[in-house]
Amino acid sequence: MRLKIVTSAFLLFGLSLLAAWPWTVGVRPPKGAPRAELVAYLTRFVWYLGGTVMTFVVTAFLAILVMRRAREAYRAEARQNLEELLEGTRKDHARKHSP
Repeated sequence: MRLKIVTSAFLLFGLSLLAAWPWTVGVRPPKGAPRAELVAYLTRFVWYLGGTVMTFVVTAFLAILVMRRAREAYRAEARQNLEELLEGTRKDHARKHSP
């Protein structure tokens, strides 16, 4: 359950990062801006983009873990259901053939 909450939190955080793009990165400097201003903008842009991408990579990794756990749970449940079915069938068969 905690893994699903953390996955959802990372997804919401990533979406909020995407929505906050204009306020976080800021406006691109005009073409005649000094080089230092362009470098500062590009630095903010690269760090922001890298952070956003890493957030979604972590979200995807956590989602894979959630799917793997769900698959294992379904597999165990299917095995248990099959065992119960076979046991019930064996008992029915024994009841029919007993005198």
